[in-house]
Parts: sequence; C-alpha cells; structure tokens
Amino acid sequence: MRAASTIALRELRSMFLSPLAWTLLAVLFAITAYMFMAAVFNYQVKLVQFQSFGEVPKLSLTDWTIAPMLGNAAVLLLLIMPMLTMRLFAEEKRRGTWAAIASSPLSPLEIILGKYLGLLLFLAITVALLAVPVGLLFLFGTPDLGQTLSGLGGLFLLAAAFGAVGLAASSATDNPMVAALVAFGVLLLLWIASWVGEAGGNGISVVLSYLSLTSHYQNFLTGVVNSTDLVYFLLLAAVGLLFARQRLMAERING
Repeated sequence: MRAASTIALRELRSMFLSPLAWTLLAVLFAITAYMFMAAVFNYQVKLVQFQSFGEVPKLSLTDWTIAPMLGNAAVLLLLIMPMLTMRLFAEEKRRGTWAAIASSPLSPLEIILGKYLGLLLFLAITVALLAVPVGLLFLFGTPDLGQTLSGLGGLFLLAAAFGAVGLAASSATDNPMVAALVAFGVLLLLWIASWVGEAGGNGISVVLSYLSLTSHYQNFLTGVVNSTDLVYFLLLAAVGLLFARQRLMAERING
C-alpha cells in the first residue's frame, strides 16, 4: 500500500497543479453557490406567503435548500468528472510517459489503486468545500443534520462511482477526449436508466431502476441510507477498477 499511497499523493498534487481542475472546481462552486442562494431565497418567500395567509409553515429547510443544492451538484459532477478523469491514463499514454510506469515493478492493481485514491482525496476535499455553505445554514436555521450528512455522503459515493467509470474509460484509450466522451456516455446511460425503465415492462423497469444512479442517490438526499444503495455504488466502483486492471494487464502482456 505504500506504493499506492505515493501514487495517490502524486495524483492529488498534479490535480491541484492542473488549470483544468481549478477551472472545473470554480465552475462547480460558482453554479452551486448561486443555486443554493436561490433556493434559500425561494424558501424565505414561501415562508412569507404562508404567514401572510395566517398559516403555520411546515416547510422542511433541508428539503427546500440543501437537498436541491446537492442534487444540482450531482448533475454538475456528471458533466465535470469525465473531463477530470480523462487524463488519469490517457494523457500519460498520449505524452509517452505511460511506458515507464507500465514497465515499473509496481503491479497494475497498485497503480490503479494509487490513482483512484488520489482522485478520492480530491473528491473528499471538493465535497468538504461544498459543505461550507451548508454548514453556514446551521447558524441561521435548523436543518436536519442526519439528512444533511446522508446527502453529503451520498454525493461523495456518487462522485467516487463517476471517478471509477472515468478511470476505466481512460485506461482503454490513449485519447483523453475519447475517454471523456466514453465516460460521459456510460454515466449518462446509468443516469437516465430509470426514465427508460418507466416505458418498459415490470421486469425491465425493476432492473433499470436498480441500475439507475439517480434512484440510489435520491435515497441519500431524503436521509435514507440502506445497504442496497451502498452496495450499488461500491459495486459500480469495483467494476470500473477491475476493468481498468484488466486493461493494464493486457497492455503489459501485449507490450
């Protein structure tokens, strides 16, 4: 694991040195912050409307502000993660630096775990920064702490699954743009799977609903954490990492 940790720190450092990563983060935070402020303002308007009619408002602060923000952040990550992960392997292959890594005594699994752990650290920092405005809301209101933590945890798991799919796509090509497009295509199909299932039969609908990213993530946003959703995200990440491992092993054999 020492080799994987070294690679992880190297990847984390390279991400923070990349203008692309900073640009993507700036876009993510700017749009998310704007939507969060809009949700807070909308919540205040609804409270005033209820009170003007002499009614006691029963609006959940978490459902009206934090959950929508985290939902919007997930959509943005769907667009951003393929561009962030496309360089993990494809960029090194394109620049010709991959041969030195592939011929090193490190196993494919150590290389993949190292790069993925570096990505997870980057995502953990990203989610922690997104939690800052959410934390400020606790100073002025009483959001549901359990639902908030569930939503933030779900966002991290979702982003980790995005990253595993992106890593797999990057391992399969030496063209970063192709890797980004493939990753986005796969993630988009998983994102809309439940929508497609609504038009199918009962059996197809059940299968597509389970494959749907949105179905599992939505449970976290409502504060429901169950083993089915956890297993889904872990399985998706494992499939992505195993695919990448097989690709690297095949390249070593062919090389």
